[in-house]
Amino acid sequence: MKIAYIEDDRDARTIFAGKLRENKSVCDVFPDAEHALPNIKPGSYDLLISDIRLPGMSGIQLLQELRKRQVHTPCILITAFNSLEYTREALNSSANYLLEKPFTFQSLQKVIQKVIETPSSLQYCVDRGLSQLELTPQEGHVAVLALKGLSNAEIAKSLKISEKTVKQHMTQIFEKAAVSSRSEFFSYIFPV
Repeated sequence: MKIAYIEDDRDARTIFAGKLRENKSVCDVFPDAEHALPNIKPGSYDLLISDIRLPGMSGIQLLQELRKRQVHTPCILITAFNSLEYTREALNSSANYLLEKPFTFQSLQKVIQKVIETPSSLQYCVDRGLSQLELTPQEGHVAVLALKGLSNAEIAKSLKISEKTVKQHMTQIFEKAAVSSRSEFFSYIFPV
């Protein structure tokens, strides 16, 4: 599992990131939202963990900005002040869980397990699956439209390219995903 951990408290960041790494997770740490924002792309992480109170941009503002940028990765927000206002803001910014400080690593692990076991949004599944394929931008556009159920002719019309070009892109996408049909590609993106 690949985790982005955003926390301005150096001790907490070091301790929890170290324990996550001991448990076989890849954990990238960031001291604030400004450092994290350019590094978090659709599908680049399996989980985001962020303190709400950060210098500059808050964890809630970071999550809102990431959602605007089409990053649908599950997120745990951490707060020392569990208030109705924070809870409402966290839910409105699509956080998956609000964890109150202080907490133990065991309680963090339980929350992570709960968030990961809960089905993610369909968009997150698409982002994660497509990011693993290293598609060109044009292949990415074709793949997204194919996943929406458009035919090659409809994709060609939508992207203003020839149907032959769409078929070539689909061939490349199938090769990268090691599949041979649209239904297999769909199963690759949305594994059961």
